[in-house]
Amino acid sequence: MIDQKLAGRIGFHAALALVTLLSLSILVWIAVDSWIMPRVARSGWEVVTVPDITGLDAQAASAKLSQVGLEPVIDPQRKSAGHMGPDLVVLQSPIAKDSVKKGHVVRFWLSAGSTTVPVPDLSGQDSTEAETHVQESGLEIGFREWATSAKTPAGSVIKSDPPAGTLIVRGTAIKIVISSGPDPDSTTSVEPGKSDNPPRVF
Repeated sequence: MIDQKLAGRIGFHAALALVTLLSLSILVWIAVDSWIMPRVARSGWEVVTVPDITGLDAQAASAKLSQVGLEPVIDPQRKSAGHMGPDLVVLQSPIAKDSVKKGHVVRFWLSAGSTTVPVPDLSGQDSTEAETHVQESGLEIGFREWATSAKTPAGSVIKSDPPAGTLIVRGTAIKIVISSGPDPDSTTSVEPGKSDNPPRVF
């Protein structure tokens, strides 16, 4: 009988101690959340606005983030970017105008380059200049065609096929039409016909 009473008292005190401990834990959590953490946030966790870095190269983007106290991180994965050139910021996280703590990491992704490019305007360029211009645009010259022209000097490009400004897939081969000069048999200025080979000169 005495043992049962003793055991009951021990159980009661143990339960009381547990409730007291839980109560203290809750009070500590409330104090930290409502008083200590706000004071820490106000004193050391400065909030900054994330700047817009899309369209910048990696160096300019990193500098812009560092200026406001954020840590730039370049993701190794490249992203497709429509008509945006290569090596420019196409995506960032957090996004621009978000509010974050100073020192927060801002991850950004660079573009892999556009999948389509415009055909450059080659009119009036000699064949060497035109080839350089085409290669710089990410395209190739696959075909050359000669045609007489009263308006375009011999050896210069009359037009391209597809025409200048047409968006085509990067790496595509285009055709250029090169002037062989005016038609010696014609006395009028007529736009050129086509021939597979340049005229023979005797």
